[in-house]
Amino acid sequence: MRQLLLIILMIIFSTSTVLADNIGGRLGLTGKAGVLMPLKNDFISGTSESKTGFAAGGGLIYGINSNFAAELDITHVPSLDVEISGSKAFEASITDLSLGIQYRFMPEKHLVPFIGAGVDFIKGDLEHVAGNSHDLDWTAGGHVNAGVDYFVTRGIALTADFKGIFAAAGDIKTGSIKVGEYDPTSFVGTFGVRLFLPVNFY
Repeated sequence: MRQLLLIILMIIFSTSTVLADNIGGRLGLTGKAGVLMPLKNDFISGTSESKTGFAAGGGLIYGINSNFAAELDITHVPSLDVEISGSKAFEASITDLSLGIQYRFMPEKHLVPFIGAGVDFIKGDLEHVAGNSHDLDWTAGGHVNAGVDYFVTRGIALTADFKGIFAAAGDIKTGSIKVGEYDPTSFVGTFGVRLFLPVNFY
């Protein structure tokens, strides 16, 4: 087992001495996990505090050229506690579908910082502690983000991404009846892995 780990480490360090290819013309797959923190205490109208929730997801990234990339990303938060006066009142789940453009600095180095912006489409569900369920109707907004990719090999990169989401308030509905509003403005921080396919893969 020790010998296997040593071989893996030697491969990683030996490949890291080679400059990473830029991602122009390449398709990448991303998987990541982290946290989402609502920026509004009254994330659900009429409440007093919203907790930070676990977030996970992934998507696709495509290198338009050496500096610009397009990204499709889905982030899901399965459980987000919402409190009233210190007591849990609701449990929310949120899904954010985003489309964005990145500008990538130093695209042929191992460490590639990037900044980005795009549009977001958000939906979710809301469960009351009493058992009543509601829909968080679709709303739309945008995001700005910044992060870094570290290329372990030409096709594998570790990634960190920090995103601010700004969106219009969405309706909370029971059936077709509006019973409140939610504000999905939030901060998301994630870490993960990108796998880039060769240029001539397709």
